[in-house]
Amino acid sequence: MNSIGDKIKLLRKLKGITQEELSDVLHISFQAISKWENGLAQPDISIIPLIANYFGVTIDELFGFKLNSLTNKERFIQFMMNNGMLKINTEQCADHKEEEISINTEKFETNSQISKIGSFFADFIRENNIEFDTMVGLAYHGIAFSSAASIALYDKYGITTNYCYDRLVPDSRQRIICGHTLEDGERVVTVDDLIFSGKSLYERIERLKELADIEIAAVIVIADFMSKNEDDLKTGSQRIEEMYNTKVYSMVTKEDIQKTIKNEIIVGNEYIS
Repeated sequence: MNSIGDKIKLLRKLKGITQEELSDVLHISFQAISKWENGLAQPDISIIPLIANYFGVTIDELFGFKLNSLTNKERFIQFMMNNGMLKINTEQCADHKEEEISINTEKFETNSQISKIGSFFADFIRENNIEFDTMVGLAYHGIAFSSAASIALYDKYGITTNYCYDRLVPDSRQRIICGHTLEDGERVVTVDDLIFSGKSLYERIERLKELADIEIAAVIVIADFMSKNEDDLKTGSQRIEEMYNTKVYSMVTKEDIQKTIKNEIIVGNEYIS
């Protein structure tokens, strides 16, 4: 995104208005806006403040576009795309396009990346008013995400919470939990990367409940693939919600990603079928 026309086009789409509607607000022709967005002309300097004021951004943001106008969910999807965690191939079918979406949560290599992921998790927890006593990271990816999230909760919001993570294989003393010792009655939130059929998540929660009579306050994952077991009408997340009287929170969904493509916040690789 290199020109101010590109940024105006993105802001307009995010606001859900047409070129004609924007032209009515700015008292200019929609053809002028079309030229901006196609890189054929630039807005007169006198109209720049009106554009910035209408979209609720500063003039600096209009020229630099620091993502202030995007939602946290849109920023997170863009972050995943920019860091190789999200890949999208758009296939041109006979009369429509279909997106093939894949998420690889192993694609983080720096402390900066994991810090930002933790910050997104912390913001998500705050935005959804998720209350809990203990955060449990599920091995393996959930360990990194939960530890980063717990640090961000303290650094950004001053929230102190118990923290631990589970082990797939018990240690020499047969312990499956590292960190805080779970206690009866605690409200626990589990953190992981993806959920499919929910079978693995169920097994992990049952192991935790063998240690203490805990309440599963929430399950938080990066994405829910809405998978179902054969001959099952409910998805894995729906089963988990039903079994533990809890809520499964997915930071992004396939529909969220498709919307960012439609709004041109991210662009996938396109190929012809």
